Parts: sequence; structure tokens; C-alpha cells
Amino acid sequence: MSLRGIILDLDGVIVDTVPAHYAAWQRLFAEEGYHFDEQVYHDKVDGRRREDGVRGVMQNADAERIHAAAERKDSYFIDLINQGGFQVFESSVTFMKICRAAGIRLATASSSKNVRYILEKVGIIDMFSAVVGGDDVEHGKPDPRIFLTAAARIHLDAKSCLVIEDASSGVQAAKAGGFFCLGIDRTNRPWRLSGADMIVRDLSEVDPQELIQIFERDARR
Repeated sequence: MSLRGIILDLDGVIVDTVPAHYAAWQRLFAEEGYHFDEQVYHDKVDGRRREDGVRGVMQNADAERIHAAAERKDSYFIDLINQGGFQVFESSVTFMKICRAAGIRLATASSSKNVRYILEKVGIIDMFSAVVGGDDVEHGKPDPRIFLTAAARIHLDAKSCLVIEDASSGVQAAKAGGFFCLGIDRTNRPWRLSGADMIVRDLSEVDPQELIQIFERDARR
């Protein structure tokens, strides 16, 4: 089986919006009276849709309060993004350009409903044959549907695609969908991504041609 498509998460893989997300979550949960730290972030909200993240922390809140809190978190996040609270991982953009030149189709699949807005703001949305956001699927990560939807939109099946993720919920979703998964560990906590087939610190460490060979070798097992 040859590698024909790559599906990338957005936050933490293509763009560094993690500080903005963290600050927005921190502000929200402080207002709501809930404890929040890095452990809670990684265990409860990282890689998940907003309402799922709120629900994971505010477990006793009713549906109306959860929805309102999720909307408020989004407004805090967008304010930070509009203030320039993010950066692009140039190594990821270089990696994607090499893959496109090799004829590999690219898609992005993010739990965020803001995925298109951010890609347009960065100016790289045209690099993708498909863009799937949290509003395109009924269930968020770790459910695999978001990656299966992205694969379908680039007319490929899971066995022909690689998923690149930086969150444990995303790795779980990729593996549940039958995808080969490359994990990116930017926090020196590789055990969070223990389910991934490969783990690197940055896509600058990955030679796309070597990756193609590794993918094909694994697919033959």
C-alpha cells in the first residue's frame, strides 16, 4: 500500500495556537470557578471540540451553561488570534510543500470550528485538498470520524493515508480509524502519544521519502 494522502491536525502541528487556546481556557475556567492547569489541559481539553472540553472539566454543568461557556471560550481565543497570538511552524509548511510536490494529497482535520479562518489568516488554505473542522462531524476526537471524513474528501481510504497529530485524543482517533499515525511531541512528553506509530519533535526531523518507505513497510506487515 502506497502513501497517497496526509491528514494533518491544525493546532500544534501546522500552527502554534496552543498558547492562545491555553490562555482562553484558563480565563474561562477561572471565571467559572474550576481548577485548570497543564495536566487538565492535556487530559481534558487538548485536541477536543470546545463543548467536549468544557464538559470534560465542568462535569456537573447543564447543557445551556456548557454551550454558553464554549462560546465564551471561543470569543477569547479569536480575540487572541486577531491580536497575533500564534505562529506558523515553517518546518511543517516546508514538509507539506515537499509532499505536495511528490503528488501526495493533503487534508487538515481539526476539532476547531475556526480551522478555515486560521488557515485563511495564515495564507495556506490553498495547500489543502480538503479542510474538515469540528462542525463537520457529529462526534469529536477521539472518535475517528473526523479523519475518516477527511480521507473520504480526498477520495482515499485510511490505509492510504497518514495522520499527523500532537494530542493524545487525536492519536486515539487516528488509530481507531485504521490510520498510520505520526505523533509530534513538542512538550517532551512522548508517553502522551504512545499509541502513535512514530513520534518526532518536529516535522523538520522527517524526510518525506523515508516516511513513504516506512509507511509502505508497515503496511506490508
